Amino acid sequence: MKKTLTILFLALSVAMTINAQPNLVPVNPIVNPDDSNGEHQRSPILVPVLYIDGYTLTASDNTLGSTIQLLDENDNVVFSTYVAIEGEIQLPTTLSGTYTILVIRDDAAFEGELEL
Repeated sequence: MKKTLTILFLALSVAMTINAQPNLVPVNPIVNPDDSNGEHQRSPILVPVLYIDGYTLTASDNTLGSTIQLLDENDNVVFSTYVAIEGEIQLPTTLSGTYTILVIRDDAAFEGELEL
């Protein structure tokens, strides 16, 4: 009985931990088709890592020095911020629906979809 309760407690703890973690916001590099100079970058581009939990967007250190923009279905910028430090970004609670998220850093850009 004690062994069964221990296993049940561990399973419940793991389930609560998984549900408590924020959701990863996947972003993909945007390839510029007009870039025809033939040069290739020697090292891989660090992909920004973003997590969303409610209206809190958490940016990793790979996102430092980037501009984050949310675009509506008409490609209008409804939110924009510069990421100067690693940490949390509060999104306006007036936003709801699906948005395109752009992360722009130097000459690299990344795009994804964000549901609020």
